[in-house]
Amino acid sequence: MRNLMILGAGEMQVPVIKRANDMGLATIVVDFDANAPGFVFSKERIVVSTNDFESILKIAKDRQIDGILTTSDYPVRVVAKVARHLGLKAMSEKVAELCTNKYLQRSFFKENGIRTPCFRQIESLEDLLHIDHFPSIIKPIDSSASRGVKKVNNRQELDSQYRVAMSFSKMSKVIVEDYIEGREYSVEGLSQNGITHIIAITEKTTLGEEHGYFVEDNHLIPAQVTEEEERLIKAEVLNAIGKMGIDNCPTHTEVKLNEQGAFIIEIACRLGGDYITSDLVPLATGIDMLEALIKTSMGDAVDPLPSISKVASIQFLNTKNYDRCCEFVKNASEHIIRSEVKNYHANVITSSMNRMGYILLQTNTIDEMNKTLAKSREVIV
Repeated sequence: MRNLMILGAGEMQVPVIKRANDMGLATIVVDFDANAPGFVFSKERIVVSTNDFESILKIAKDRQIDGILTTSDYPVRVVAKVARHLGLKAMSEKVAELCTNKYLQRSFFKENGIRTPCFRQIESLEDLLHIDHFPSIIKPIDSSASRGVKKVNNRQELDSQYRVAMSFSKMSKVIVEDYIEGREYSVEGLSQNGITHIIAITEKTTLGEEHGYFVEDNHLIPAQVTEEEERLIKAEVLNAIGKMGIDNCPTHTEVKLNEQGAFIIEIACRLGGDYITSDLVPLATGIDMLEALIKTSMGDAVDPLPSISKVASIQFLNTKNYDRCCEFVKNASEHIIRSEVKNYHANVITSSMNRMGYILLQTNTIDEMNKTLAKSREVIV
């Protein structure tokens, strides 16, 4: 039996652990939290920080692992470093560094002519004095799930959010960048042995902008874009991936599209979260991205061709749609694949961590999906 090491055993790692088990692999799962939910499904659990390179490398050598992967941001550098030491397939250490440090990535984009927002790294209150353009976005350089990210409209809001953003940065650094107007998309890709496949373009809507937040509220595959817009998005993403030298890993690229073109907001060398690659991609295309990631990490050939052409979407529950979505789930629409409803709270949704559940949907056409989503958003009288 071949051994696969997975760094991270949180809720978002559970699907890849299960998929690896289904593929007949021995899953060696690492997490600092002894109660992490993924441990329930792992063949072997290792309680250690996923950033502890020396310990993980020793364990990897002892277990003679055949592959190593993660589906979260923080352990990416360790995955790359262990893979290099053991001659396994993964992104390079340079790519891992670029994909886990927003300032380094922005700097690379600027130096290589990749369209991206103007930005400045902030390490102290004194650095904030150089910011004179609003609205702007302030974010930690090394966080995820929208934690610490906020749109600020003036200096008072900037000064107030600075400490919040800084609290989410392990490096105690943030960046402030221009706010880019436009429609939002994410692009799911897979690179192996120098060839990159664009798997899907996801259309997304966010909520909370009136409070300065941009938390994903809905994802839709395929995105509702024209052929020219699709070509533009793909060309910009492939250009960035190529110049960065990303290989032997998946990519999740956030893009904004407006009349000036496609702007790369950031690229992560991991699968897209929010159930995009674990559920939406296979529901829409038939492509098993979890299997593709596992095979890539094990050095097995991957040929990600779509086998179906359907429409998939996920609607998250928030303070405004909670009752309507609960009623929609209760009525058991034939298009609901799976749903989860958590307890209601009236707090502002500041990150994906405090949403109140989701509804996962699949239809045959985009019109059918739009009508189904409209039903979940109808006002209850």
